[in-house]
Amino acid sequence: MSKAVSRREWNRALHENLTVILDAIRGTDIEEVEVEFGTELIRVRLAPELSPEHGEAAINDNRVADGPIEITADRVGTFFRTGKEETEPLVSPGNLVEAEDPIGYIDSLQIRYELLALGSGRIVSFVVSDGEDVEYGQLIATISDEALELK
Repeated sequence: MSKAVSRREWNRALHENLTVILDAIRGTDIEEVEVEFGTELIRVRLAPELSPEHGEAAINDNRVADGPIEITADRVGTFFRTGKEETEPLVSPGNLVEAEDPIGYIDSLQIRYELLALGSGRIVSFVVSDGEDVEYGQLIATISDEALELK
C-alpha cells in the first residue's frame, strides 16, 4: 500500500530524479514513462522535436505551413497570457505578431517558459483561458496567415 507524500517531498524527489529520467529515455525509442512516488504519479513524455531523429529543419517546416498556424503547448503546465509583473496580456485576439514573438507563458515546475508564435500573422483566438492547466500538444491559440501589410 502506498503512503501519502507531501508536496514538498514530491517536489524534492521530482527535482532529484527528473534529469535522470530524461537522460535515460533520450536517444531511445521510449516516448513516455510513468513514475510513481507514494500516491503521486508523474508521466514524462519526450517531445518529438527533441528526439535525435528530428532536426531543426523539421521544426522550421512546421513554421512556414500554409493556412492558420496552431500554437500548441510545448510542455505540461499552466498557461498565462501575462508575465509575473505584467497586468495586461502580451497579445490579444486581433493583434499582429511576428514569428518568435512571445504570446504567453507556460508555468511548469514553478518555471515560467515563453510560448512563442511559430509564424507571422494575426492572433485569431485563444482557446485556453488564463491560468488554465494545459497538456503537451494541447491547442492554445490560432494565428491567421494573412499578409502583414496592415502594420
